[in-house]
Amino acid sequence: MPEPVHLLLVGTSHRHAPIAVREQLAAQAHGRRLIESVIAEDAVIEAVGLSTCNRCELYMVGADPAAMQEAAVRRLAEYAHRSEEEVVPLLYVREGAEAAGHLFEVAGGLDSLVPGEAQILAQIREAYASALEMGSTGTVSNRLFHEALEAGKRVRHETAIGRSNASVASVAAELVRDTLGEGLDGASVLIVGAGKVAELVAQNLSSRGGVRIVVANRSRERAAALAERFDGEVVALDDLSRAVAAADVVVSSTLSDEYLIRAADVPPGRRVMVDLALPRDIDPAVAAVEGVTLVNLDDLEETVLRNIGLRRVEAEQAYAIVAEQTAEFRRWLAALEVVPAIRQLRAFAEQIRRDELARMDGRWESLSEADRERLDQLTQSMLNKLLHRPTVRLKELAAENADAPHVETMTELFGLGRR
Repeated sequence: MPEPVHLLLVGTSHRHAPIAVREQLAAQAHGRRLIESVIAEDAVIEAVGLSTCNRCELYMVGADPAAMQEAAVRRLAEYAHRSEEEVVPLLYVREGAEAAGHLFEVAGGLDSLVPGEAQILAQIREAYASALEMGSTGTVSNRLFHEALEAGKRVRHETAIGRSNASVASVAAELVRDTLGEGLDGASVLIVGAGKVAELVAQNLSSRGGVRIVVANRSRERAAALAERFDGEVVALDDLSRAVAAADVVVSSTLSDEYLIRAADVPPGRRVMVDLALPRDIDPAVAAVEGVTLVNLDDLEETVLRNIGLRRVEAEQAYAIVAEQTAEFRRWLAALEVVPAIRQLRAFAEQIRRDELARMDGRWESLSEADRERLDQLTQSMLNKLLHRPTVRLKELAAENADAPHVETMTELFGLGRR
C-alpha cells in the first residue's frame, strides 16, 4: 500500500531563539537556497518556507516525518552556522493539524511580537507565492496555505485585534518617544531603508511629534518618494556616517547582509538607534558608545508585553476562529490520509469484478454486445453502491480520531498489504 503523507513543521521564532541565530537564518531564507536544499531531500515532497524578522519556519510534506525532521534540522543548523546539538533546543516541531493550527495563529497575528500586527499576512502570501513559483508545493501545502490566508482574513474582519494598526514600527516609535521624552519634538530622524517598515516608522514618529525626517536608501528614487511624504530630505548611503552623526534618532530596516553602521560611525552623545533589520544593520558594539541607546527586535518585547492585556478579549475571539479553521483542516487531512487505503480497496474490488466477468464470459454466448455493456455497467453500479458507505464512514472515523485503527483493520481483513 502507498504510505500516507504527513505534514511537518520545523522552525524557530522570537520566542525560542536569540536574534543572533534568527538573523543567520533570515539572511539565508531571503533567497531560495534553504527551500531548494530541503526539497532536494528524498524524504520531502513538498516544502514552503516562511521567513520574517521574528521567525524561520519550514512546512514540509512527505511519508516519513522523522526523516523530514532530520533533514530540516541538518539544513537549519548548517545555515545558522551551529551544530545540530546547539540548534535543536531552539526549534519547535509540529505535525499534522498542530502544524496547521500554528500557521493559522501566525496568520492571525496571534504569534507575532505585536499581537494583531498586519504585516505577517502579506509575508505568508509572499512565502506561498515564492514556493509556487519554485514548484515546491503540492496538494497538502496548497490547501494549508489557502486555509491560512483565509484564517488570517477572518481574524482581521471578524475581530478588533488589529484595528489599532499596531506593528513593530509603532512599538519602536513608542519606545523612541519614551526614551527622548520632550526631546522628540524637533528631533532629526534618520530612516535607513525605504521599504514598508521604514515607511511605517516614519509615519509613527511624525504622528508623535514635530520631527525632521531624513531618508537614506540604495535607491535614491525610493528614498526621495518616502522623504517627500514627510517633507524630509534625502542623503546618499555614501554619506551615512555624516547623517548618523547629525541625527537624534536612527531607525534602520534594510535587507543588507552586513552591518551598515558600526561603532566608529557613531559619535558620543544622546542618541536613540533602532535596528529593525534581520540580519541586523547596526553593529551591537554601538551600544557601548557613550550616550547611545541601541534597540533591536528582541529589545522591543518588553514594550509589547504592556500592550497584550489590551487585546485579550479580541485574542480570545481570534483563537476561536483559528480553532474552527484548524478543525476543518484536520478533517480534510484525516480524510486525505485514508485515500490510499480506499483506493487500494476499490482497486481490489474492481479486480475481482473484472476477473469474474472474464471467467463467465464463455458461458454467455447468447449475450449481445449491448447486453454485455449493460452487465458491465450493472456490476460497476453494484460495486460503487457497496463500497460507498464504507468509504464515507472510513473518512468520518478518521476525522473523528486520526489515531483510530480502522485503516489497519480494513487492510488486514482484506489482505490489501499482501502480494
